[in-house]
Amino acid sequence: MHDLCWVHLPESDVTTLYRGGKKGLRLLQEGIAALKDIPDDFKLTDNQEIQRKAARAGQPHVDQRAIARFLRRIKFPVSYLDFETFGTAIPLFDGLRPYQQVPFQFSLHVQQSNDAALEHHSFLADSKADPRPEFMRRLHDLLPRQGTVVAFNAPFELGQLKECSELLPEFRPWVAGIERRIVDLLLPFRRFHYCHPQQNGSALMKAVLPALTGRGYDQLAIQDGGMASQEFLRVTVVDVGEEERQRVRRQLEEYCGQDTIGMAWIIDGVRRLAES
Repeated sequence: MHDLCWVHLPESDVTTLYRGGKKGLRLLQEGIAALKDIPDDFKLTDNQEIQRKAARAGQPHVDQRAIARFLRRIKFPVSYLDFETFGTAIPLFDGLRPYQQVPFQFSLHVQQSNDAALEHHSFLADSKADPRPEFMRRLHDLLPRQGTVVAFNAPFELGQLKECSELLPEFRPWVAGIERRIVDLLLPFRRFHYCHPQQNGSALMKAVLPALTGRGYDQLAIQDGGMASQEFLRVTVVDVGEEERQRVRRQLEEYCGQDTIGMAWIIDGVRRLAES
C-alpha cells in the first residue's frame, strides 16, 4: 500500500529523511519532493544534512577516520554471527512469556586472519522440542574463544544469549565473555560514518548491503526475519510433507547464511573505503 500511495515521489524523496518525522510532510506541502532539492536554509540535523549532501552529489558520504577507528576494534579471528527467532502469542514451552523470542537458528562465518577464507557453521532446530539447549551447546562449541564477535544490531543477539543463559545458567560465564568482545556493525551506519543515497536514510543491513556492495536478498526465497520465523514454524510445528520441509529448511539456511557472509562483505567494503 505504501509503494502504491507514494509511487509518484522521486528516488531519495524527503519522506526518507532520517528521523524526519513531520519534516518530510512539511517539505511535500511546500512542493519539495526530492532530498537534493531541500533548500539550504531549511533546518536539518547533522545526519539529515549528510543525507542531503549525498543525494545532491549522487555519491556516498564516507568518514574515513571514523570508519578506521571502528575497524581497529575488530581483532582476528573474526566471528560474524546472526540469529533467527520466533515468538508466539501462546508460548510453546514452559516458562516463556507471550511473544518472547526463542532462537531456533544461527549462522556463523569465521575468518581466522585477514587473508584466510571464511569458514561457515550453522544450526537449525530440527524438532518440536525447545531449541535453546541445543542451540547454546552448538554455538558454545563452534564460536572461537578469542577475537571479535560481529553482529548487526548486536544487542539483539546478546539479549538472546542472556535470556538463554537464564534457562541454562552453566553458559553465563561464556556469555559474559562474548559480551566483552562483541562489536555492533550497525553503529557506523547509524552514526552516518557511511551514507549512500540508495539507503534512503536506513541503517538496516538490508539497506546497507546492496548500497555498499551491490549484493542483496532479492534472489532468496526468504528475505526477512519475519518470514523466516513463519516458515520455520510452518514446517516444524505443522505437519507438512518431507519434501516441502526440506525445501524450506534449505531456504532458511540460505537466508541466515546471507546475513553473516553479508557482514563480512560489508567489513571488506568499508575497509577498502578507509584505506583509499
